[in-house]
Amino acid sequence: MATLPRLPFDNPDILGIAPRMRALQQEGPITKVRTAGEEAWLVTHYEEVKALLSDRRLGLSDPKPEQTAKSTARSTMMALMAGDDYDTEAALHPQMRDLLVPRFSTRRMRLMKARIERHVDELLDQLAASAPPVDLHRVLSFPLPTMVVCDLLGVPLADRERFGLWARGTFDQSDDGQHSANTFQQVIDYMTELVIRKRTEPGDDILSELIAENDGTLTDEYIAHLGCAVLLFGYETTIVRIDLGTLLLLRNPEQRAKLAGNPELAPAAVEEILRLAVGGKGSNALIPRYAHSDITVGDTLIRTGDAVLLAIGAANYDDRAFPDSDLFDLARVKPKSHMAFGHGTRHCIGRVLARIELTAVFERLFRRLPELRLAVPEESLHWQEHRITGGFDEIPVTF
Repeated sequence: MATLPRLPFDNPDILGIAPRMRALQQEGPITKVRTAGEEAWLVTHYEEVKALLSDRRLGLSDPKPEQTAKSTARSTMMALMAGDDYDTEAALHPQMRDLLVPRFSTRRMRLMKARIERHVDELLDQLAASAPPVDLHRVLSFPLPTMVVCDLLGVPLADRERFGLWARGTFDQSDDGQHSANTFQQVIDYMTELVIRKRTEPGDDILSELIAENDGTLTDEYIAHLGCAVLLFGYETTIVRIDLGTLLLLRNPEQRAKLAGNPELAPAAVEEILRLAVGGKGSNALIPRYAHSDITVGDTLIRTGDAVLLAIGAANYDDRAFPDSDLFDLARVKPKSHMAFGHGTRHCIGRVLARIELTAVFERLFRRLPELRLAVPEESLHWQEHRITGGFDEIPVTF
């Protein structure tokens, strides 16, 4: 029997699709691979990834969990999405979305736009006033999403540093899982205390709204769980995309110059950043699912219980969907929708907010600091493979 390709695939670059992933994509839409814990079907073509993201026969929960080894961080992620239990996912995951989706309405997010833009202006003021080299990650990418999620949840801004460390620790897969478990418990304890306080001191925030939901019948524990989901999913991925977006624009000076001279191109830049923002070995560009019924993809039968990895990163680099897919192009003509936020029934709840944050950053960053550049060789930047979301801990820049 031939040896299965083993994820993660080595990538000589810190951005983009690993050569092995690209080669498998050229061979066909789906192939069997091995991960650290199990065998899985890897789906890499745009059309097939898009179709499966909408397919209700794929679920978050593993029908045979006793046969699969999962990290504590991965198990926590599934639990936050109410997708850790095959018997309850069908009821609890939609319930969670029904409670959170109204909190992220387009209208509400747009009302936050001015506040987010003020945050960006203040952070860029601090960056510009600093003596280079400066850590862009520490001064801009890290604090902005933290400020925004603190605004949403009614968390004191003084606590934002702790929130950031907790998010990183919860999704850390580098040890036996004890650090991840301990860190997540700190998040739960903090959020529960905050919910209890807001029962008597409500504010204009998501937690206070959830307390009043369903005639006040939601428990403190459940509201804290929802708050943790908002924090941990609405925060780290945006940090990663600010860092990757900056690197992509630094790699593309002509496109960067167009953006600096025409800030109205920022939404187009953001869509290209979202499409191309794959880092390291691609840890931030795979969506794990399990087949809850038999599914046929092309000539391949995915059997009930099989693990499926939807390679949204590879799909976003699929030349069949995006001609010259490797190019960062602000003038793409009617591009297809990328898969950065998923698709279908589990489309990312916070996608409007993320776009507002990223647009606020990239319509200002290179206009304010046109000489911004890396202060170290790009190859010296270190992608954090041990975190589910990946990301950098440092982006030294000068200007």
